[in-house]
Amino acid sequence: MHRTQPLRLAIAALAFCLISGAVAPASAQYFGRNKVQYRTFDFQVLKTEHFDIYFYPSEKTGVEIAARMAERWRVRLEQLLQHELSGRQPLILYGSHVDFEQTNVIGGEIGEGTGGVTEGVRRRIVLPLAGPLAETDHVIGHELVHAFQYDIMKPPDSGPGENGAERLPLWFIEGMAEYLSIGPVDPNTAMWLRDAARQEKLPTIKDLDNPKFFPYRWGQALWAYIGGRWGDDVIPSMLTVASRRGIEEAFQQVLGEPTKQVSADWQASIQETYAPILASAKAGETGKRVVQSKDLGADLNVGPAISPDGRWIAFLST
Repeated sequence: MHRTQPLRLAIAALAFCLISGAVAPASAQYFGRNKVQYRTFDFQVLKTEHFDIYFYPSEKTGVEIAARMAERWRVRLEQLLQHELSGRQPLILYGSHVDFEQTNVIGGEIGEGTGGVTEGVRRRIVLPLAGPLAETDHVIGHELVHAFQYDIMKPPDSGPGENGAERLPLWFIEGMAEYLSIGPVDPNTAMWLRDAARQEKLPTIKDLDNPKFFPYRWGQALWAYIGGRWGDDVIPSMLTVASRRGIEEAFQQVLGEPTKQVSADWQASIQETYAPILASAKAGETGKRVVQSKDLGADLNVGPAISPDGRWIAFLST
């Protein structure tokens, strides 16, 4: 393995968490405009029991694996969300992120950090087959949750692309997709929770509307608490009620408690979980600050990798 590979994978994992997810229906109206396209893709279609999977010949081996992943996710989510997707589900796969950035399914430019997209007009899922298989499986699951969300929240007799997803906050939509695709326990999310508990800066549910609270991680954490306390069976009802009547009504009607009370209980649960860890070790005793932003004039330093002899640390910095 090339020594720089762990760095690349760490950066890719972080980048996926930053930007991937659902796209508002309006963004899909400007197909291919002002987008640089380096090559023409000879797309073929692999039809499984429930999916139409678009791919080109160089992806042949990978697409067969992705097809099994997609069908497996559909079964899981259909049972959990108590809903059967209407019609066949489109899944458009690219062999690399560079190829993915040239797609004309999604309007506008696609950043290097976008791990996958689900658009709301035709409920198409688009993603690159890149990185470890586990991460590809995660992205397919995450994006398929969005497809279910769109389908569940689509009002009867509504037009193309109309659904209630755009009325719900990101922590609700993206947090649910993360929770259902990676589960309740995630080391990255645990890091955010532990640090906020240490600084006594845990957010309330109302605070999650503020972009400074990363919706993927905090949303996943809240859904993990809800699932652990009330059971995952409440998720379909929460989704339906929230899209029609709002977040507050969903908490009160489905969970039987207002958001303010759930917030307090959630914060207490986090404090209780991490109190033993925080009491046993302080940051200054367990680690040494190596570099800080003011030393580099940078705001973001990610993907650290230690050299084989342990003397150097390489990382990507803005």
